[in-house]
Amino acid sequence: MPQAKKTSIFSTIAMRRSVGIKDKSYFFHLLAVMLDSGVPIIKALSLLSKKTSNEHFAEVIMKLGKSVEGGSSLSSAMNVYPNVFKASEVGVIKSGEVIGNLPHLLFRLSRQTERLHSLMMKVRGALVYPSTVLVALLVSGFVVVTLVIPRLNDFFEQSDFVMPLLTRIVLSIGEFAINFFWFLVIAAAAFVLLAMTYFQTENGKRSLDLFLMKAPVFSGIVSRLHVSRLIQILSLLVEAGVPIHEAIQITGESSSSPSYRDFMMQLRARVERGERMALVMEEQPLLFPEMVVAMISVGENTGQLALISEKIALHYERELEHSLHTFTTVLEPLVTVLVGLLVGLLALALLGPIFSLSSLVV
Repeated sequence: MPQAKKTSIFSTIAMRRSVGIKDKSYFFHLLAVMLDSGVPIIKALSLLSKKTSNEHFAEVIMKLGKSVEGGSSLSSAMNVYPNVFKASEVGVIKSGEVIGNLPHLLFRLSRQTERLHSLMMKVRGALVYPSTVLVALLVSGFVVVTLVIPRLNDFFEQSDFVMPLLTRIVLSIGEFAINFFWFLVIAAAAFVLLAMTYFQTENGKRSLDLFLMKAPVFSGIVSRLHVSRLIQILSLLVEAGVPIHEAIQITGESSSSPSYRDFMMQLRARVERGERMALVMEEQPLLFPEMVVAMISVGENTGQLALISEKIALHYERELEHSLHTFTTVLEPLVTVLVGLLVGLLALALLGPIFSLSSLVV
């Protein structure tokens, strides 16, 4: 009886927790290798549940095996864990089961998830340097303003020496930070909490999405990232044999952007009415560049939408890499200049009284 309760509790938690893209890519690849080698799917899932180092994912895989052993299809079993397996991944698995080509599609799904993981790592990597430098600068500046300069002030107050204006400004900032330290910490924490709460709401997500797509620095990176991910998924689903209107819906549901998600839902409805994808996409130049629309049009005309979509995805991956490289190339000197300016101001605030005092002594 206690064991059943434990399983029930885990099932609830498992359905709500997510699994990393890298873990899923490894799982899809090994499952494809085993099935392609003739290993029965129940045996393959049992082996994979013991092989993965992620305990939560291992438990999920074990439960997938039990569901399949009980007569359920793999896609139906995966559908129980929507925060672990996305709708696009379940759709590909379901198509592979229907057409009897599951190993091939699992290989494709593994490559697609690995490419997605690589893209996300590149985006995060581009933000590591400026974030680290700015945090280090804020911490060091806080230490200088609250600890170093006030001690210098105590020394000069004994001689009735009038501090330079810059030093007095920095001292005022330091005194304010010391006197209202806990208030600043609580205010900052409240601001971050409120911002995170707001951006988790639908209106907040839409506001952030529109801002990032229109921001001069980030718009190119964000649009290329979304287009690359969408086209990758669409290509995979179309190749898997998913009907185009269902592929469009699944692709839209997998998007983290409300703007792209809303458009893909509209696109599905209009495609079902007989309109062509390219003509509908052409109405949204902010979401889909002219080159994407042109290539989608060629794919529709030639009946090679999956192949053309794959080429678009590869092209935009390269475009994203180039944009990230340009972003970091431009950002590094800007951060260096910012650091230099702030360090220079602090140095002047520190050395200004010393220089003024030495000139008086001479």
